[in-house]
Amino acid sequence: MRLELINNIINNLKDNDFIQNFIEEITKHLKQNDASIDFKIDKIEFNNLLSKDLTLYGNKITAKYRDIMIQERGKILNNYAYKTKEKGELLYIYNKENSSYDIANITQNSKTITKTMDEVPKESRLGCVLRKNGDKIELDKKATTEIAEEINSMIKEKIEEQKKYLASKRIDGHIYKVGEKYSGRIWLYDLETKVDGVLEGIEEIEISQDLYNNVKEGDLLIFENDAYRKKQ
Repeated sequence: MRLELINNIINNLKDNDFIQNFIEEITKHLKQNDASIDFKIDKIEFNNLLSKDLTLYGNKITAKYRDIMIQERGKILNNYAYKTKEKGELLYIYNKENSSYDIANITQNSKTITKTMDEVPKESRLGCVLRKNGDKIELDKKATTEIAEEINSMIKEKIEEQKKYLASKRIDGHIYKVGEKYSGRIWLYDLETKVDGVLEGIEEIEISQDLYNNVKEGDLLIFENDAYRKKQ
């Protein structure tokens, strides 16, 4: 039933509350199941978890939490693929190299395939969900929208978890040895905390630019009054 026809019926049955309520429910259902009504590819937010200096929603993301996000994204995709398996194999575009896309076939244990931009539906881009039935591949607009929303919600939750995790590793009075540094990030090793006999390392992403510029590998920092400073 087309939405235009439903609107005409509503206009002719304004005095019948039961019919109007029934039609409103049908209209709502159709909108929920026809993503093409409101689907605009440029409004789909895709966060590329493979970016070199990963920064999401204004927050640098550590290697630890990048891996967690990728794992959680995989769970979301697998769950969605299982729940909607009757619609065909679920493919997810997760990376772009020049004029080609890297695509994970979630239904087939995330087997990676590569296709040129001309080999996928016209509107496709990073973050899109495709459906494969036989040799035919189509853009699944509804799945693209719903999966994007779920993944981005997960990412925001993990950013908050990362903040709490890093805060728990900044211990007042502890001394940290500087390791590798790059792109505003520094690996710090807590000299007073060992895990299985090995110094615990954290990828620190909240450090002043001045301190970042003036430390080198092997230097010692002390954390005091909610900030790092170079130990004299």
